[in-house]
Amino acid sequence: MKPIAQGLQRKTSVALLATLLLTSCADTYSDESMPEALCGTPISKKLTARLLQPFGRVTEWTSAGFREAGTSSWCVVYVAKKDALHVQFASHGGPMNPMEAASPDNSVTGLQNPHPLHLADDAVAGDDGAIATTRCKDKSGADHFTLALRVTRGKVTAERSAAIERFMRSYMPATVKTLHCLKE
Repeated sequence: MKPIAQGLQRKTSVALLATLLLTSCADTYSDESMPEALCGTPISKKLTARLLQPFGRVTEWTSAGFREAGTSSWCVVYVAKKDALHVQFASHGGPMNPMEAASPDNSVTGLQNPHPLHLADDAVAGDDGAIATTRCKDKSGADHFTLALRVTRGKVTAERSAAIERFMRSYMPATVKTLHCLKE
């Protein structure tokens, strides 16, 4: 091979490598951009990052009475000022059926393609969120807690669905732990 052709081939290889590195870096996150906790629950930055792509500054809005005993409240997570994730916390009396709440006909908690998830007392996951419920007696007299999660941005993919399930498997027990459920 002639020296000019070899030089051109090296430049092309370097350009291709640089493009691949830049593309892969765009899909990663920095620990500084992910919060230590999400909606009051400590959670792995890596699990959070998988739900909050593309990345940017993470902020939250919470409803009045957020996470108070005996209430239903919301936390909305924004990334770069764009709605990314909705989390609903509800303390209530008696069990509920997450599959009914996940029905696509339900405009508040309906999920795309809901299916059972083995988590807590009862749970369901879908392509755009998850719902889980468990026994948790609080000082208001409520004896159950339900957490509903909805990802509001990004394309529905198998990877995102798997990320939702991994996130919920960690987030639900961590949230229940922060509630300090009373002993029966």
